[in-house]
Amino acid sequence: MRHPLGLALLLLIATALLAGDKPRDEPPAKAGAEYRLTSMLHEPFGTVLTVQGVIVAENLKEYQGTPFIRVQRINGRATQKLIQVKLAMGWTDIRAELVKPEFGMSVELKGYETGGFVGVPYEALKGIQLRPAVPGFHFSHTFVFHESKKIDPIRWSPADFADREALLEGRAVSADQRAYIAGDGWRLLVDAAAPWPKDLLDKTVEGLGTVRKTDDPKTYRLEKGATRLVRLEDQVGRKVALRGRAWDDNGFWRFEYRGVMLYVSGMSDLPGWKNSLHGQWVQIEGNLEEGLLPDLGARGSLDKLELKKQFMIRKPSWKLLDSVLSPERVDH
Repeated sequence: MRHPLGLALLLLIATALLAGDKPRDEPPAKAGAEYRLTSMLHEPFGTVLTVQGVIVAENLKEYQGTPFIRVQRINGRATQKLIQVKLAMGWTDIRAELVKPEFGMSVELKGYETGGFVGVPYEALKGIQLRPAVPGFHFSHTFVFHESKKIDPIRWSPADFADREALLEGRAVSADQRAYIAGDGWRLLVDAAAPWPKDLLDKTVEGLGTVRKTDDPKTYRLEKGATRLVRLEDQVGRKVALRGRAWDDNGFWRFEYRGVMLYVSGMSDLPGWKNSLHGQWVQIEGNLEEGLLPDLGARGSLDKLELKKQFMIRKPSWKLLDSVLSPERVDH
C-alpha cells in the first residue's frame, strides 16, 4: 500500500531544495525521478527499514504521552547520531502479535518513515489577541511500524564501530604502561605512551575518536581520540567542559547534563546569552563545585525548595552545539 506525502511533500520540496540563497519551487511529481528526499533515518521517505532502539518521551507539550524511538541501529548498523522519531502503528496482519512500545522498553521495529507539516505559521496568527495554544509551523517525522518485538537493551562496543567514529564508555584501566577503556569483553587502547593517572583509575570514562581493530580480536585502539570523565561526582574540583541542554523555568535558567540538573553561575548573564536558547544544546565550561543548594529535581518556588547537595559550574563560558550524540542523551 502506497502512502504518498501529498501536499506535505510539496511543501518540503519547496523549502528543502536550495538554489543559492533562495528556495527552488519544484512539483512533487519530480520527487524520486530527479531527486530523493531523505528522512531522519538517512533513507528516502517510504523506505521499509528495521530499526532498533529505546522508547522515550519528548518534553514538548504537543507530544506528551506519545512514544518516540531513540534509534540505535538501522538495518543492523549501529548509529550514535541523536535520532528520535515519533511512532505510529501501520497496517498489520490480523494474526500478527505486535509488542506495544512502552517508555523505557528496547524494541525492534520494521516500518517506514513518513511525515508532514503541522502547526500554524506565526504570520497566520498576527492580529489575533487570544491566540490558540498550537505549535509553530514545522515538519513532523513519524515512523510507521507494522512489526515489533521487545529486545535486550543495546550496549555498544568497539566492534559496532570498526573504522568509524564513536563515543565509547567504560572503566579506566592500565596495563603494560598503557591506558585503556575497558568494557564487557573488550578494551579500547586510548594512550600507548602512558597509563592513566592514578586518580582516574577505575573511574567511568569515555573516548571519542575513530575505532581501529588490532591483532587481538578483543582489543581495539582509538585513533585521533579524546577522553574524559563521565560522572559528575568524579569531576568535582576540576575544570570541566560539559555538553548538555539549557532550560528556562520562568526566568530561572539551569543546565541539564545527562539527566542531572546543574546550576551555572550567572547563566542568564553570560555574554551572548538569549531567551531563545531554551531547550538548545550547549557546552558549558568552568569549574565544577558541589554544595547545599535548592533541589533542582523538585518542583515549586526556588526559595521554598529543600536544600540538597547540588552541582554548580563557576566561572562559566559557553558555546552553542548543533546536537549531541545519542550516548550523551540520558533522560530523567
